[in-house]
Amino acid sequence: MTPIRVLDPKIQNKIAAGEVVERPSSVVKELIENSLDANADEIEVFIEESGMKLIRIIDNGDGIHQTDAPLLFQRHATSKINDDYDLFQIRSLGFRGEALASIGAVAKVKVETKHLEGEPVTIQFEGGSLKEQAPGKERQGTDISISELFYNTPARLKYVRSMRTESGKIIDIIQRMALAYPKVGFKLILDHNEKISTKGNGNLKEVISDIYGLNIARHAVKIDAADADFKITGYAIRPEVNRSNRNYINLSVNQRHIRNFKLSQSIINAYHTLLAKDKYPIVIIDIEMDPKIVDVNVHPSKIEVRFSKERELNALLENAVRETLQDEMLIPDVSKVSKEPKPKVEQSSIDFTGPAMRREHPGRQPEYVEERPVSRRQTDVYETEKRESYKPVRKDTESQEKQEARHREPVTLAEETAVEKRVKEKLPYLEIVGQLHGTYIILQNDSGMYMMDQHAAQERIKYEFYYDHINVDADDGIPLLIPYTFEFPLDDIITIDEKLKQLQELGFEIEKTGIKQYSVTRHPSWIDEKNPEADIEQLIHFVAEKDHFSVNEYREEMSIMMSCKQSIKANHYLDKKHMEALLGELGKCHSPYTCPHGRPVIIHMTTYEIERMFNRIMK
Repeated sequence: MTPIRVLDPKIQNKIAAGEVVERPSSVVKELIENSLDANADEIEVFIEESGMKLIRIIDNGDGIHQTDAPLLFQRHATSKINDDYDLFQIRSLGFRGEALASIGAVAKVKVETKHLEGEPVTIQFEGGSLKEQAPGKERQGTDISISELFYNTPARLKYVRSMRTESGKIIDIIQRMALAYPKVGFKLILDHNEKISTKGNGNLKEVISDIYGLNIARHAVKIDAADADFKITGYAIRPEVNRSNRNYINLSVNQRHIRNFKLSQSIINAYHTLLAKDKYPIVIIDIEMDPKIVDVNVHPSKIEVRFSKERELNALLENAVRETLQDEMLIPDVSKVSKEPKPKVEQSSIDFTGPAMRREHPGRQPEYVEERPVSRRQTDVYETEKRESYKPVRKDTESQEKQEARHREPVTLAEETAVEKRVKEKLPYLEIVGQLHGTYIILQNDSGMYMMDQHAAQERIKYEFYYDHINVDADDGIPLLIPYTFEFPLDDIITIDEKLKQLQELGFEIEKTGIKQYSVTRHPSWIDEKNPEADIEQLIHFVAEKDHFSVNEYREEMSIMMSCKQSIKANHYLDKKHMEALLGELGKCHSPYTCPHGRPVIIHMTTYEIERMFNRIMK
C-alpha cells in the first residue's frame, strides 16, 4: 500500500473546486458575495460566451489591502471569521476561504484592487500558481477577471451544458442577488448586451419591476410580519399572476439566497386554493434572524441552511403570506391577466417538490335564505387599494377629454406603494344584471362589468362549509337504526382494516362484520342527508385507494369532491332571488375569488376597457 501523505496544495484546490466551482454561475455567485461582503453598492458583471471565455466583476467596495494580496489564493484564507465561535454567528456571505483558491486552480485570474487605506495592486494567478504581482490602477474597489474557466480540467469542461443554459444560470443568480439586495445596484452585460440593470435605491418593488416587469410589480402585495425570533419582509404577487414551476419562490435569510423545501412549501400552502393545480406563486421574501439560530455551514455552495426553530418559522411565514392575501381583493382584471407578458428569461430550476399541506377555512352553511338583496348595499362599506387595474370610473360631469386624460395618466410604482389601504370586505358592491347561457351571472358597479361562474361560486361556498365541518372534532353524529353494510374486494380489506381508527376519528362507528363486510352504525352529521349510503361507500373507497391515508388529506379531497358534486351545474337558469342569495353567500366566504380547484369565480372588465373596445375612448 502506498504510504499516507499530504496532498499538494494545487491538488487540494482542484478537489475543492469540484464542490465550489460547479459551473460558471458558481463563480459569479462567489465573486458577487465577496463584493457584497466588501460593502459594495454598485456591482457590474461582464460575461462573454456564458462565462467560459470571460467573467469580469467590478465593484466599488472596500478593496483588498496590498499586504493581504499574497493570501488571496491560499485555501481557507479569509478575513470573515477568526475562531470556531464565529462559526455560530456568521453574518457575512462568505466565510470558508475556498472560493478564490478553487477558482484560481481551474482558471486564469487577474485581480486589480485598492483598499481604502492601501495602495493599488494587480495580481495574476493561473492554474494554482501566482504569476505576477505589480502596482495597480488608482480606482477604489476590486476588478476581478476570470478567463478560460476549466482550461486545465477537461473532464469538467466536457460536462458544462449548452451556452444558453449556462447564461440562464448566471442571469438567475444575479436576479436573486438583486432581489435580496435592493440597496445595491446590479448591472449584467452578457456578450456586450445589457440584460439586467437595477438602481440600488432600496425600493424592492422597483427591483421587482426591473427583474420581472412592471405588470408583475403592480400585482405585488407587501408582506411584513415578525415574532420574537424572526422578521419577515418582502412581496407576494397576487395569484392571478403565477408560473408553472416553483422557481419563482425567492427566499433569503439575512439577505443570503437560500434553498429550503419546507419554507417554500409553507408559501405554497398559504396560497392554497387561490392557485390552480400545477400553478405556483411568485414571491420575494427575506427573513431576518439571529445568526445563532441558523446554520449556513451545511454545504460548500452555502445555499442550503438549517434552522433551530424551523417549525415556528414555517408557521410564521405561512400565516404572514396567507393573512396578506386575505386582506386583498383578488378579483382578476381580464385585460391585465390576458396581456401578461412572458418573462424574457426563465429562472433556472430549483428542486422544491413535495405534497401541499392543508389549512382550515371558516365555513358557512351553504343554503339560500331570504335576505336583503346584495345590490342594496352602500358603496362606502368597502375600500380598495389604489391600483390601475382596479381603478373605478366615476360617473360625474367630467368631460370626455378629461376622462381620457385621466385614463392615460401613468400610475407610478411609488404612488402605488404609498397607498396602504386594506380591503374591508371580500367583494365590492355589485348589482346583478342577468345571466348568460345559464352559467355565468353578469354583475356591474361603477368600475365596470363582472362575470361570476355560478358553479365555481357555489363550489367555493360548499367547500368552505364542508371543510370547516369535517375539520372539527367528531360530533355525536347520526345513529342508524338499520346499519349500512358494505362489501369490498379482498384487495382492499387490508388497507381498510389499517384505517378503521382514522375513520372512527372522523365520527364513524364502523366495524368489520365478515371477511369482506363492514357495518356502519353511525356517521357524522356532515354526510349528505339525501344519499348517505353512497357518500359513505365513496369515502371508504377513497381510503382503500390510498397507500398512506391521512385525515387532513381526506378532509381536503372529500370537501372538494362533495362541493363539486352538489353545486349548480352549467346551463342551469336561476331567478334573481337565487342569484342574489348565491352572491350573498359568496361574499361571506373566507376566500371568494377562486373555486377549490383554483379556477376564478369572478372576473372583471373595467368600464375603460369596454369603452375603448367600442371606440368611445381612443387608444
